[in-house]
Amino acid sequence: MKKPVILMTSREVVLSAYDMNMLSNTDEYSLFIKKAGGIPFTYTAFDEKDAEEAAEIADGLLITGGADIAPSLYNEENNGSFPGSPDTDRSDLLLYHAFVKAHKPVLGICRGIQLIAAAEGAALIQDIESEGKYCSHNQRTMDPKPGKHDFAHDCIFEEGTRLFQIFGRQYPVNTYHHQALKTVPDRFKEAARSTDGIIEAIECGNIVAVQWHPERLAHDEKHLSIAKQFIEDAQRTRPERSSTI
Repeated sequence: MKKPVILMTSREVVLSAYDMNMLSNTDEYSLFIKKAGGIPFTYTAFDEKDAEEAAEIADGLLITGGADIAPSLYNEENNGSFPGSPDTDRSDLLLYHAFVKAHKPVLGICRGIQLIAAAEGAALIQDIESEGKYCSHNQRTMDPKPGKHDFAHDCIFEEGTRLFQIFGRQYPVNTYHHQALKTVPDRFKEAARSTDGIIEAIECGNIVAVQWHPERLAHDEKHLSIAKQFIEDAQRTRPERSSTI
């Protein structure tokens, strides 16, 4: 049985010294998918046709972390969002809608859960710290600062969800975000919440999205199981023909 092919969203990297932009992503996402049994590749969609053709080729979509999403996508003024990339927003949205239309699995990580929420009509907390009722959700600013591959806080998982089957009622995660979901999108169910009240995961059928970075915790079997579950979904929904890039 051939391995599922997983499309990973690209991120814009500005190389000012060379006067050029690169479309790429970190190796941790690729290793996360590879370790779980998939074949990863990074892609950018420039129009709807690109996205639909990509959804025909690939067996699943991983929407990765990255810069903030434009608040205009969920009908708000900027109230603490950092500047992002309109091209990245557009590509992510095109790919998300194309894979949903094709009934293929989607996994969202960090920015990915926020993109999915915005695409489905939900709003975001643009700056968690300014809310004043949550603890820090960025390991880079914690004191003492946890390591890149360390846990930072616990999540409470909702019974009856797919993530509950992996983690049980309570389990630690990491945290690298200053934004979060304000509401759960219609037709989705809340799957996890941090102990201080932040929405940390949502699910809808074969769409699973988490606010933390499981690719940095792939040394932990439970976090790696998120990718394994995603790959299993992609294996089940792939067509009889072989996928090719």
